[in-house]
Amino acid sequence: MPIKYYVLLLLTCLFWAGNFVVSKSLVDHASPITLTTLRWMIAVVCLIPLVWWKEKKILPPRNALLSLFFMGLTGVVLFNILQFLALEHTTATNVGLISTLNMISIAVCSFIFLKEKINLLQFVSMIFSLCGVILVLSKGKIDYLISLHFNIGDLWMLAAVCVWGLYTVCTKWAMTKVSALLSTLYSAIFGLIVLLPFGISNFNVTDINTSFSVAMLYTGVVSTVICMLLWNICVQKLGSTTSGVFLNFNPIFTAILAFLFLGEQMTLIQATGSAVVITGCYLFLYFATKNRKFKESY
Repeated sequence: MPIKYYVLLLLTCLFWAGNFVVSKSLVDHASPITLTTLRWMIAVVCLIPLVWWKEKKILPPRNALLSLFFMGLTGVVLFNILQFLALEHTTATNVGLISTLNMISIAVCSFIFLKEKINLLQFVSMIFSLCGVILVLSKGKIDYLISLHFNIGDLWMLAAVCVWGLYTVCTKWAMTKVSALLSTLYSAIFGLIVLLPFGISNFNVTDINTSFSVAMLYTGVVSTVICMLLWNICVQKLGSTTSGVFLNFNPIFTAILAFLFLGEQMTLIQATGSAVVITGCYLFLYFATKNRKFKESY
């Protein structure tokens, strides 16, 4: 597979990590549901002229509407709502740890619905990479992991993880009928149609200033339009499972950006965990390539 898609996935994870850092400045201005609604409204406004310029059409084929609707329902609405419910009842650390299961969720959903298979060595590589992510998030404090208390919020986050796996499958289905650009637009539109009734009654933004506007534009344009578009392209080109493995880079980039821009400490253990994640992802891709070449030779 062309290496450029691996680079695009890394950029996607970097931009998503940037969103975690930027969002710290947004939560004081509006509720999560308001921020989510604004985020996707900005995305739709940006995507409509882009789709028209690139594809010279704006309407998708009728046979793609169902898969596009489910993209919006899962990726735009349910995932965000479940994540917000989780954050209301549990810690950000728990949410971060549970989100590492996105990779497993994608692999399982892809196996069930898309018949994408992985061999034993690829599975071991995934688990190895997952251990690296846990090292990054826990900073190597095993006693801290043992002392974690799980509650209803953690169940909400587990549900969000399952939903992201379904979203990735819906993405793959939709893009057998439409382009990545059009699928991104209509998942946003359908998501907003479902989301607006929840968000419009509590829509309120306070203290709008330059920093809020810049942060909101980053969230709406970079982490939504660009990231979702790149993610959809990579799922189409590389498959759901391979794309899912790269999500393990999210906490690494988040830790690096928090160190650079928020002054948070980055420990040697986190650097070691990052190296483990990178090694695990490399081994997964290596074994996938070897397995594909073996099949092609017979």
